[in-house]
Amino acid sequence: MTTESAVIQTLFEISGITPEKVNQMLITIANDAAKPLILFWDINDIIKATTFSRKFLEDHILNDPRIQQYERQREKGGKRVWLKEPTANLLQEIIMNEWH
Repeated sequence: MTTESAVIQTLFEISGITPEKVNQMLITIANDAAKPLILFWDINDIIKATTFSRKFLEDHILNDPRIQQYERQREKGGKRVWLKEPTANLLQEIIMNEWH
């Protein structure tokens, strides 16, 4: 290893930048880039993500005003969709913080 490389490695280590952290960051970047961009999801997607039944979701989750604010339906009786990211975050928050 050259002196310059040793100095750079030492500076990285002092800053807390380790090979493990660099590898983890690269993995995170690659995983994020590989995810498909999904803007909306329907009840079937929510069922798959949560493993809850349609009835349970309707009775206990989808009627929550925080979730309903992200629900859209083109016409009465038409397919309902929810903005994915905020509803997924709310689902996690509700389950982790409000259920015992």
